[in-house]
Amino acid sequence: MRYFAHFSFAVLSLSAALAGFNWWVDPYAIYHQPVEDAAASRVMNERIFKTVKLARTPADVVFIGTSRTDIGIGREQPTLRGRRLVNLATFGQPFRETRRLFEQVVQNGRAKTVVIGLDFFAFNALFVPPSDYVEDNYSSLRPATLLLSISTLSDALTKYRNPQVTGGECCYADGFRLATDPGYLKGNYHRYFTASERMYLMEKYLPYPQCAFAFAVRGREAQSSLADLQAIFELAQHRQIDLRLFISPSHARQWETLAAAGLWDTWENWKRRLVELNDQSAMQAGRQPFPIWDFSGYDSVSGEDLPTEGDNRLMQGYSDSSHYTLQVGQRLVSRLFGQEDNWGEQLGRANIEARLTNIRAARQQYRSSHSADVAEIEALLREVVHAKRCPDTR
Repeated sequence: MRYFAHFSFAVLSLSAALAGFNWWVDPYAIYHQPVEDAAASRVMNERIFKTVKLARTPADVVFIGTSRTDIGIGREQPTLRGRRLVNLATFGQPFRETRRLFEQVVQNGRAKTVVIGLDFFAFNALFVPPSDYVEDNYSSLRPATLLLSISTLSDALTKYRNPQVTGGECCYADGFRLATDPGYLKGNYHRYFTASERMYLMEKYLPYPQCAFAFAVRGREAQSSLADLQAIFELAQHRQIDLRLFISPSHARQWETLAAAGLWDTWENWKRRLVELNDQSAMQAGRQPFPIWDFSGYDSVSGEDLPTEGDNRLMQGYSDSSHYTLQVGQRLVSRLFGQEDNWGEQLGRANIEARLTNIRAARQQYRSSHSADVAEIEALLREVVHAKRCPDTR
């Protein structure tokens, strides 16, 4: 009995020491108030920080989405000056994670307005979530379990030994990514664009081993990404959330990459489903549909010419064909919040087919005027098909 008491005391003491050290170092910036707003949070795991801490903080406007929203929507938004902004977007965010973050924000009653970036690849149910995506992050007990975690201890020791090590660039205390000098991209744009397009063909549009795109895993159709979107619409209507959605303004080469993967028709049908589910949820609630803005396609923004290798010209709109710049992000947010502009189009039942037809026509013009870009993407596809060794589904 005395041995058991000593053993229990030792275990409790070690657990208390572990929890105390993890709490004191706080590698994920979830236990203490953030440092002054203008300073960066030293965070070892951005997903834990944004899910466990940031999604529970008060805000007037919350942004959710993939790395496109994470990188392109900055903390300086003249249209929203005076409002408390939070960015919960993360790299490789599958749409199931978008739904969970939205539910976290709404159920905590912390947001008046939520803006969601809709990215087609994130709706692929076969897309493998990032390794740091953990469903346990949404548990109310997560802050306590992390205190007793050995992985937290490992990160805490790393931070304690070298406070400047953050495990990668993260963000300000409000979740907006640290601004970087775009000068390093001069002369390198062509390399960044082709690397991004190769990665999308390899990993995101048609991920291995299925090498396919599907909104649901076979046998689990009720858990589809479109069902997640419907759940977001229904919850937003029920709670009367000011929800605004947009399809990201990636570069024209990104849409050519999508088309090269054989997904153009699926992409168009996805847009039709966005409108259909939005209308259905609105009709059931007896309210108006939420605004869905389409900034995808081919226009003066997305059609910006790609500098050749070694050309030191600085692009205005893009760092690669997927990610747009803060300058484009400011224009996007201004459009979402009422500024008059002829860029983008709000999707609805009345105009969806015309919108799709216009994008097809603009695509043909782009392909005619940028034949070298098109040929390069088609060559990338051949390279990827050879490297992936996808199964023969015939």
